[in-house]
Amino acid sequence: MSDKLIASLQKEYGYSNYDIARIKYVLVSITSEFSKFIILGIFFGMTDHFISFLLSTLLLLFLRTNVGGLHCKHYSTCFLLTFAISYLSITFLPSVCTISYFFVTLFSISCMLVNYYIGPIASPFRPLPESAVLKRCRNMGCIVIVIYIFFASIFQNSVIMIPYIQAGFWTIILHTFQLVVAKFLKIGGEYE
Repeated sequence: MSDKLIASLQKEYGYSNYDIARIKYVLVSITSEFSKFIILGIFFGMTDHFISFLLSTLLLLFLRTNVGGLHCKHYSTCFLLTFAISYLSITFLPSVCTISYFFVTLFSISCMLVNYYIGPIASPFRPLPESAVLKRCRNMGCIVIVIYIFFASIFQNSVIMIPYIQAGFWTIILHTFQLVVAKFLKIGGEYE
């Protein structure tokens, strides 16, 4: 943001330096997330995995906003981590190992419990939410996984839907893994 725009916002709307810093944070976050989405969308579109990418991103969006996880300080490390999780869950792991519906359900329920008990892990740059918000976020994280299990049960025998079910499953598994890593880093004091 330019100094002129900042001065204008402070003068016309009475924004404090703290308010301006929050606005900058939101704008940088939105720009960063949008650029990652576009770059990854192009990559997965070129590799014929675009629909899996969209479904995985939607699932991850709801899980991350409710249960949290690892947060990187720099765009490049954030992009690389996002790319690695996306590539593993959408392309690599489903091609290496197709999981039966029974195990999809079993492991998804296990992940739901792990997400509930150790989440949410908020960014170290944000204040810890109050207990009512934490409980709501935990519940929403569980609901997201239950909805995934429900749709997986409906489409488990559809050959067309298997890649999407597998991508969703691996997204949940990898999200839970990075949530556990974030929890250990937070306990060890390295997540600040």
